[in-house]
Amino acid sequence: MSKLKRRSLTMVTLFVVLMMVISGCGSQSGSTKTPDTPPTANPVSESPGTPQHGGSLTVAYVADVTNFDPIKGTTGNDHALLWPLYDTLVKFSPDMKPEPGLAASWEFPDNMTILLHLREGVKFSDGSPFNAEAVKFNIDRVNSTDSQISDLKNIQSVEVVDDKTVKLQLSQPDSSIILALSDRGGMMVSPTAVKTHGADYSLHPVGAGPFIVTNHIPNGEIGYEANQNYWQKGLPYLDKLTVKVIPDANSQINALKTGQVDFLPNVQPQMVAALKADANIVLSPTNTLALNMIYLRTDAPPFNDKAARLAVLYGINRQQLIDAINFGQGTVAVQPFPKDYWAHDDSINIPYDPEKSKQLLKDAGLSNVSFTLTTYPIEWWTRLANGIKGQLEEVGINVNIKTLEPNAAVQSFLGDKETNALTGNWSGRPDPQMTIASLYGKDSYYNPGKATTSELESLIKEAAATTDQNQRAGLYKKIVNTSVVENAFSIPTFSQPMTAAMSKKIQGFEPNLLGKAIFSSLWVEQK
Repeated sequence: MSKLKRRSLTMVTLFVVLMMVISGCGSQSGSTKTPDTPPTANPVSESPGTPQHGGSLTVAYVADVTNFDPIKGTTGNDHALLWPLYDTLVKFSPDMKPEPGLAASWEFPDNMTILLHLREGVKFSDGSPFNAEAVKFNIDRVNSTDSQISDLKNIQSVEVVDDKTVKLQLSQPDSSIILALSDRGGMMVSPTAVKTHGADYSLHPVGAGPFIVTNHIPNGEIGYEANQNYWQKGLPYLDKLTVKVIPDANSQINALKTGQVDFLPNVQPQMVAALKADANIVLSPTNTLALNMIYLRTDAPPFNDKAARLAVLYGINRQQLIDAINFGQGTVAVQPFPKDYWAHDDSINIPYDPEKSKQLLKDAGLSNVSFTLTTYPIEWWTRLANGIKGQLEEVGINVNIKTLEPNAAVQSFLGDKETNALTGNWSGRPDPQMTIASLYGKDSYYNPGKATTSELESLIKEAAATTDQNQRAGLYKKIVNTSVVENAFSIPTFSQPMTAAMSKKIQGFEPNLLGKAIFSSLWVEQK
């Protein structure tokens, strides 16, 4: 066998092994476990017949997009609103395995290099070409100082090999890069549109996705129309897609029942029982990678003191919150990975221990501890915030609740750094390394206090360079122990099933572990 052939075979083998690792395959001891789907009285049935083209669909959504520019958005709610516009270099399957997207294939000449082979015949919706130059423009932009995205920071350089081939040179091995290209970092924007509109690009967004934006009323409505020049023939099925921003859970349900909206991606737990009794509504529940978190500002009082953070960690009665706020639906979470996911470690346990919380404060000489907890003016969230407030006041911590519209709350905490804490969701990421780097990386936007330790930075770097799934899981255990158990840089609380609800005429919905709806697969049954 020639040297070239041996090298090619080695690279193919490396690729297959790495893909197995990333997608969660492997030995029995390290296999991926997909959580069981919760039962429901009126589950989604298989879509009858062949998908039909035409028609329109209206979605009720909890919040507006924070920014139509993928590199500037700040919340996980954005993804479902950006995917109609922007195809990604890599797609993911419902169980989070990487699949070809705008990159038809990829290979690894070595562990520091990735070659992306792009699809032929793809154009952005403004007619400009999607090619290697466009990919370089986008990835360089993702890694610029204007970006909120840190997922691709280990891409040191991007080289245009030819019109349909891109070479990514890494600064260190990074097992998460392929699936990171299915997230914001892989959303391809039109370089022409960015250069034309400059700082106003977000008002004129252009991608290579199945839809284009036709109108946007901030905090009111987003209108999409089918991209007539979409590269994937036969998609999208819908002519029009409308997203109505409806934060209130009762208003969402009323709109669905009265036909004002056709699809609701996430039903609040207290509303599920009422919808089960409605024969005209179809429910689709699934467990996801998402969980509820209390985010802390570790660079300002009181949470610049580790004792205060640990007092909150042990002062939260998670099961009580699940019972009171979620009607018993959910699972206690003390780490950023849900139970039965391969990166979860069952040995990590943080019990509710109010006496320990009090002792931690006493030993540190902390008294009259107080902080402002930012939340949203939505019933479920205000109930949760008040539940946390009541629990922490029992251990001597006073909590002031500040309610802001969701996007304003995130900006106030993460962007403007005006408040001490934020209760919100962590929506999960396609690869666990992305979650770890985002929550605990010292330079991450989602770590506003830049909390870290030298040990933690070393572990994150080592995990990025590791491809064996069992070894990765062991490193994530150490990372969680350092970042959560020992330092309480952020406070996981609980995970919960996510339930989509829709009119019986809506077909094609496929839930995924991210718990984020992909609207482009939906179609309307015509009568």
